[in-house]
Amino acid sequence: MAECHPVGFQWVMEAKARGATIIHVDPRFTRTSAVADLHVPLRAGSDIAFLGGLVNHVLTEEKYFRDYVVAYTNAGTILREDFRDTEDLDGLFSGFDPDNGVYDTSSWQYEGMTEAAAAGDRSVRRPDQPDQAGGDRETTGVKEASRGSAHGSGGPTLGGTPTVDPTLQDPRCVFQVLKRHFARYTPELVEQVCGIPPELFTRVADALTRNSGRDRTSAFAYAVGWTHHTVGAQYIRTAAILQTLLGNIGRPGGGILALRGHASIQGSTDIPTLFDTLPGYIPMPHAHQHDSLAEFVASDAGRKGFWGNMDAYVVSLLKAWWGDAATHDNDFCFDYLPRLTGNHGTYNTVMRQMDLGGGGYFLVGENPAVGSANAKMQRLGMANLDWLVVRDLVMIESATFWLDGPEIETGELKTQDIGTEVFFMPAAAHTEKSGTFTNTQRMLQWHHQAVEPAGDARSELWFYYHLGRIIRDKLAGSTDERDRPLLDLTWHYPTEGPLDEPDAGAVLAEINGRDADGNPLSGYTQLTADGSTSCGCWIYSGVYADGSTSPPAANPVTSRPGWRRSGVGCGPQTAASSTTGRPPTPTASRGANGRLTSGGTRTRGSGPGTTSPTSRRPNAPTTGRPTARRRRTRWPAPTRSSCRATVRPGYTHRQDWPTARCPRTTSRRSPRSGTRSTAATPTRRARCTPGATTATTPRATTPAATSSHTCSPPTG
Repeated sequence: MAECHPVGFQWVMEAKARGATIIHVDPRFTRTSAVADLHVPLRAGSDIAFLGGLVNHVLTEEKYFRDYVVAYTNAGTILREDFRDTEDLDGLFSGFDPDNGVYDTSSWQYEGMTEAAAAGDRSVRRPDQPDQAGGDRETTGVKEASRGSAHGSGGPTLGGTPTVDPTLQDPRCVFQVLKRHFARYTPELVEQVCGIPPELFTRVADALTRNSGRDRTSAFAYAVGWTHHTVGAQYIRTAAILQTLLGNIGRPGGGILALRGHASIQGSTDIPTLFDTLPGYIPMPHAHQHDSLAEFVASDAGRKGFWGNMDAYVVSLLKAWWGDAATHDNDFCFDYLPRLTGNHGTYNTVMRQMDLGGGGYFLVGENPAVGSANAKMQRLGMANLDWLVVRDLVMIESATFWLDGPEIETGELKTQDIGTEVFFMPAAAHTEKSGTFTNTQRMLQWHHQAVEPAGDARSELWFYYHLGRIIRDKLAGSTDERDRPLLDLTWHYPTEGPLDEPDAGAVLAEINGRDADGNPLSGYTQLTADGSTSCGCWIYSGVYADGSTSPPAANPVTSRPGWRRSGVGCGPQTAASSTTGRPPTPTASRGANGRLTSGGTRTRGSGPGTTSPTSRRPNAPTTGRPTARRRRTRWPAPTRSSCRATVRPGYTHRQDWPTARCPRTTSRRSPRSGTRSTAATPTRRARCTPGATTATTPRATTPAATSSHTCSPPTG
């Protein structure tokens, strides 16, 4: 964390200065280990045993927060009598089908309760929900549609009333089953599997339990060291069990914090990028004839808590997307939503590409040719497409697999035999566009554009908005019903600047939501199911409550007018905000009734980037970024010189940087001035001028978004 997340780690160090205990569990000794109170080295991949040992310690030593566990968890709920744990079935749970390699989870349910079908799927019903189909029909099973998240964030709706033992003594209650399951993870087993001595493990367990309970909380922070494992989900689930037993979930200072590899992964999960959820973790409906909005909501809406108002969230989302076209008479355009027909995850999609071929594929901020598991399968799948669109900051392997991929070198594939037409569309860096980052605690942080994108580089918001605009223009006047979902979209964002960049603030305002008079909503509790409110993502409702996208400059840490809590889990604004200025107030076109009509879906948050251009071959176009290219053009992978910029002799402005690297230089301290200067190699000299600004005039001058120096032409 100290190396990869230094801005966030400053708060860890501040907590340590105030007396917090920092424990670093990592196979390596890193800079984080150097400043931690306790470094716990363990064997790579053994985290489940380590976490299981902590769970066992909490249960056997009765260190759990009993009042919290009884009141806020399912610990006392009785499981069905036919449920069997792994101790009973030689490592398997009950319901395993050895022929198909899947589980029938009916025996896992609570006593007297049944699990409802996923939204839109009528193959399973609650006891109180009659079959409205009126007969047998083919259905797509929930198992084939990513069962783990098919019900959305709220989980499946349960029919019936569960039997609960508040004493936690019934042998079939969840608490006792959990206790028996984790009894195997003794300190001795932890030592054998993880390589952690029992005395060190005990120190960790005691420190964690001592700082958890009624008066204190502890937080877990994890990064890709967990998520990049094939059992990464099990790591995080086990940590969730541990934190729940200790009462560290849903309380200040607790939780499980994901340290993401990019700036707004939480935002791209919320809005979302997954195929089986709608914004705000509303489940995607399944393909089924005669599905209505009422059936969709009834099959998955919770009966308690905020998920009991799922109808208001769905209707407001449909109003945000289709505006005045969404009415009560047409079910608020619910039929316009796509339907799941099976598992459309990444690997199933790639397998279909290999088996069936054809079709198109968008790669945005991803590089599966080298960055996904079984990269060869990814490349073979892409080689079997009709077309491929790649959007990235630089020319990546997924854009050139047809020319210089491993299969080309081995002869398994030949360039002339690959029919995939590849379109590389250069993307704008985070300094070249305005918008928000959603931090790990779901706090939105606005950042301003510093410079215009160079060359053909464009933001994701620009790309998708204008792509949709062009498609809608081509379909204008169509009477085909299949075109109505596109033509009825609320797609009237205001644009600005020389590139007609859509106003990100207007998109954020639509995500926040509006009432019937066009006023911004202050929270999701204002959403209604009668069509009078619109909201692009219900858990973000309130982030734009006063029409502002930035806290005041006076005190960005404690003052938050305009930065309201976004419904769930919003943390404090930190001083690490990239800017404290206020952008122009977003505007939107108004219809004849005076209501704001701008809207649509939110694009994914920006990824990592750099303000320096990339290197080019001498005959490449003289721009600071790659121009849009089709497949038959190849550029080498970009390189960076020691001064982090790429220049050509005789050029100083960014638009004129087409080629060549700065000469290798060394740094030395000038004895006369006491500042660092640069000495070039004997053959060529380069002069780097610290503090100079880029040639392009920035839209908003912010220290975080201005380059640190430019390079002058070499001399001598």
